[in-house]
Amino acid sequence: MNPKLEEQYAANRVSVTRQLKYSDKNSNALDLVLSINGIPLITAELKNPMTGQNVYHAIHQYKKDRDHRERLFEFRKRSLVHFAVDTDLVFMTTRLAGSATYFLPFNRGNDGGAGNPADPAGNNYRTAYLWKSVWKRDSFLDIAARF
Repeated sequence: MNPKLEEQYAANRVSVTRQLKYSDKNSNALDLVLSINGIPLITAELKNPMTGQNVYHAIHQYKKDRDHRERLFEFRKRSLVHFAVDTDLVFMTTRLAGSATYFLPFNRGNDGGAGNPADPAGNNYRTAYLWKSVWKRDSFLDIAARF
């Protein structure tokens, strides 16, 4: 209802970067980084069965191959959350701490159990809600505004 606030909201630039090389120490790259106005807020490691990898490989990658002291991963200084994602499951953490990192499930549940329901039409991965709802521009901006 406030034209000035609407203008400012519309001016926010949400971007997605694939294969972001984040280190001066090595050639490691993150599969995906979501940023608002150039500030990286979400990192994600993406895995799929076609490569023989799953969400647990992504979690291992964050714990063992990602130095939590790197600027991008420093707690409360850059990224707010780190996602491990495959076609069926999603896990997340807000603080990388090497092998002590604890990932929480970020799934919708499936018939009262763990995991995610299949798409009844068979058109989407079980984890499609993540980019269709949570990472959608307006949702992402709303979540970031609450922090």
